[in-house]
Amino acid sequence: MKKLILLSVFLIFACSSDDSTQNFLEKYNDVAWKKDGEEDNSNFWLKFTPNSITDCQEDGSDCDCGVINWDVVDSDGDYISVTENLPEKLVLSSAELNATLTTINNGNGIEIRFSADGMIRVETYTRVSETCSDN
Repeated sequence: MKKLILLSVFLIFACSSDDSTQNFLEKYNDVAWKKDGEEDNSNFWLKFTPNSITDCQEDGSDCDCGVINWDVVDSDGDYISVTENLPEKLVLSSAELNATLTTINNGNGIEIRFSADGMIRVETYTRVSETCSDN
């Protein structure tokens, strides 16, 4: 009986792991997020890693993905920097854009707020199992 109680206590602590020490890029490493509300046969996904962001776009049967590494200037002179990396919030900046990503629906979605063309825009994404490049 004593062993059963000890095993139960161990399982409770093992199953109630606290991942609040993980930042956004660690916690959601390689998670696919699909943009909500896309029309027709067009779909858009994002994936984050501690080192980069991958964006994929599918138009019909054509899938095109690109990877941007954090703080690395590409051949066009573009870059993205991580300015804040909290457990449920990620803030990104570049020469043209500042964006704040916040998890919603208990981590099953993200909301992205950014400024474009002088207007504040909000997009939502839902956590999915794969992007078009994973099919």
